Amino acid sequence: METRELSLVAGHPALDFVNTVDDPTGPRRADHIATYPALLSWSVRAGTLPAGAADHLLRAAEGAPRRAAAVVRRAATLRTALGDTFGALADGADVAPHWPHVRPFVAEALAGADLSGSPPAPAWPYDALEAPLWPIAEAAYRLLTDPARARLKRCAGCPWLFLDRSRNGSRRWCSMEDCGTHEKIRRYVTRRAAARRS
Repeated sequence: METRELSLVAGHPALDFVNTVDDPTGPRRADHIATYPALLSWSVRAGTLPAGAADHLLRAAEGAPRRAAAVVRRAATLRTALGDTFGALADGADVAPHWPHVRPFVAEALAGADLSGSPPAPAWPYDALEAPLWPIAEAAYRLLTDPARARLKRCAGCPWLFLDRSRNGSRRWCSMEDCGTHEKIRRYVTRRAAARRS
C-alpha cells in the first residue's frame, strides 16, 4: 500500500509530530517516522531540522544503524508521551501524570541547546543522531507553558490534535480536505437515506 505524503495541519511542530501516524485506528495506518530516514525527511518538511543537518545525520546513521534504530524507538516513545500529554490537555484532563514521560526529553533538549539570534532562540549543533528529537521536545515544552495551549483541540473525525487559530475558535477538523469532507459526505448520505425512508 502506497503511503501518502503526510499533511502538516496542527499549527505547531510538536502536535504535527504527534500526528505522524496517519489513520491511527483505521485500516490504512501508516507511521511516517518508522525509519531514521523517514524521521529526517519529516523533520525537514516540518521545519524542525535544516536540510544540511539532515544530510549529515543520514550519513552518520548509515555508519551506525543500530543506534539510528534506537533513536527511532525513542522518537516513538516521545510521540506517545506527547500524544498522552496533549491529548489529556485537549480532553480537559490532568497532564501531571504524563509530564514525567516528557520531562527527560525536554531536559536532554535544553541541556544540548545554545541560545543564538535576536531574540535568542534555542539552537543545536545537530552532531548526534538524537538531534531530530530536540527541537520537538523543546517546542512541546514551550507549548505546554504558553497560553496558546487553551486553543488545543482534538479533531472531531480522528484522533489528531491541532491548535485552533480560527478567529471565533470554531475549527472542528484537523483538515477540511480530510476529516471535514468525510463528515460532510457522511451527513449527506445519512440525510439522503432518511429522505428515502420517509
